Amino acid sequence: MNEKLITALLAILLALGGWNLSQTFSLSNQMVLVKEKVNNIEENLEKFSEKKPKKKKKKKKNKE
Repeated sequence: MNEKLITALLAILLALGGWNLSQTFSLSNQMVLVKEKVNNIEENLEKFSEKKPKKKKKKKKNKE
């Protein structure tokens, strides 16, 4: 009886370990995709800011 219980507990432990590894790998892949998207957005922002002409500010005259 004890052997069956220990075997069942080991099987559950192995199954949870495998599930945990698969979830970790999945999260790792998702993080790589998120980082790539952030890099693309940063590059697009840099390109946009380079294309946009800078406006010159007019100096205000101080009236005394």
